Amino acid sequence: MNKLLAICFVFLICGCPVSKAQEQPPANYENWGVCPFECCEYRDWTASADIPVHESRSDKSPVVFKLHTQEMIHALTGVVVTEKASIVRINKAVQDGYVKGSEKPQLTFKAGDIVYMLSPLGEGSYLFWYRGKVYTSGIELAAMPGVDGKDAIMTWWKQVENKAGKRGWTTSNNFSNADACG
Repeated sequence: MNKLLAICFVFLICGCPVSKAQEQPPANYENWGVCPFECCEYRDWTASADIPVHESRSDKSPVVFKLHTQEMIHALTGVVVTEKASIVRINKAVQDGYVKGSEKPQLTFKAGDIVYMLSPLGEGSYLFWYRGKVYTSGIELAAMPGVDGKDAIMTWWKQVENKAGKRGWTTSNNFSNADACG
């Protein structure tokens, strides 16, 4: 019993550790399933150049097959890896930050708040990090100056499958038919 009282006393004197939400996103944040431009869609794509396809998500990984110009493949999924997020300082009070299943913004920002843009989602929308959580931006945040992601470092890996059923990964953007809008 004395041991338990001693532990409680230490917590009272020192204070309990308070966990603070992670301010910055982790290095190499992975956003799975995102097709990062307006009308982007994973479906049948056609190579518009010769493209090496790797075994895993690394340019140092063995090439499992090569796509040739005009070869059709099936784009299965993708992942945008944000190595360095774009930092945006909010310049005025604004409500934004949407989560799946909610039609109302979840956050109220004030001038000076910082958000970290992780990846574009198309139509002026972005995936962003704020105090340990990921949100989708609406029109308010997208209209702010500096919300263009130009200083972010991102790699978009696409998992593709050829007609022979071989699967692999590429960072190439040399594909047609990825844009469902035309």
